[in-house]
Amino acid sequence: MLEETGIDYEHVLVDWSAGESRTAEFLAINPNGKVPVLVDGDLRIFESLAINYHLARRYAENLWVSNSRDESLATMWLAWGLSELEGPHDAANLHARDIDAERLQIALNALRQTLDNQTYLLGNQFTVVDLNTASLLLRPQYRKAALDDPDLGTWFRACTRRGALERAMAKTD
Repeated sequence: MLEETGIDYEHVLVDWSAGESRTAEFLAINPNGKVPVLVDGDLRIFESLAINYHLARRYAENLWVSNSRDESLATMWLAWGLSELEGPHDAANLHARDIDAERLQIALNALRQTLDNQTYLLGNQFTVVDLNTASLLLRPQYRKAALDDPDLGTWFRACTRRGALERAMAKTD
């Protein structure tokens, strides 16, 4: 999202094995001791969805929603992503299991129905909602299903082949 905004920022890697996420300095930013975190002036935000929404509202109005209807839909997709994608993914990983393929297909039907008559989740313009949702589908247990899906593949590739994502990924290598 920072790359999408075009603003200057400092990318700081956290060395988990050295305990950098457990230092008092880091815990003052995120008491959970996890990444990502964002320090924007005197504002400290953790949780990627909250960070992305903040950045879109403040620095990339073209990626934010333009009316209360779309804001409600954005909130819906936020909740959907957490409950239908992130939760099941994390639970499966915690127990070293594969994702329930049937449940995944049921969840993806919501995307299929929405994208059946529009290019992106809120219409015909890429927004933070697409960024967040596609980011969840980048997870290893979801990526192949998203890429191979005849109804979602075009949308997923459009979201994940943006220059901003490529630049961001290069910074983590």
